[in-house]
Amino acid sequence: MKALNWFSWMLGIIAGLLMLFGCIHFFFTRAAFLGVNHAVNYFHVANSFLLLAICIQLYLRNQKASV
Repeated sequence: MKALNWFSWMLGIIAGLLMLFGCIHFFFTRAAFLGVNHAVNYFHVANSFLLLAICIQLYLRNQKASV
């Protein structure tokens, strides 16, 4: 379970970095940043990582409560 907790934290950090890249792209560049043409694409990908991290954390809390 500890490995799953670390994995969910890594997913959350990746989501945060992608959101940061999206903000950087939106405010500072008009060309493709890291091969992405539109800043909203970063947020679409970050959404998937963030939802997966939330689901894993909810699963871990449910497992801890049922023990």
